[in-house]
Amino acid sequence: MPMYEFKCPSCGGVITELCKMGESGEHLSCCACGTTGLLKNISGFASLGIPGGGGKGSCPSSCSGNCAGCH
Repeated sequence: MPMYEFKCPSCGGVITELCKMGESGEHLSCCACGTTGLLKNISGFASLGIPGGGGKGSCPSSCSGNCAGCH
């Protein structure tokens, strides 16, 4: 099951939950204020070889596009 981030529309609190794929958050409650009906956040992710993705930024030319060989 994937991890999703949800934001409370009342207090702005953010929680991370292990949920079934496609969970909307409408049945989840905020830990801080108890409001039900949280909003799913679109989370970023890290990926090696992609500028801004948390990796080295780009692969050297010696990798020939195969980052497995250089990371």
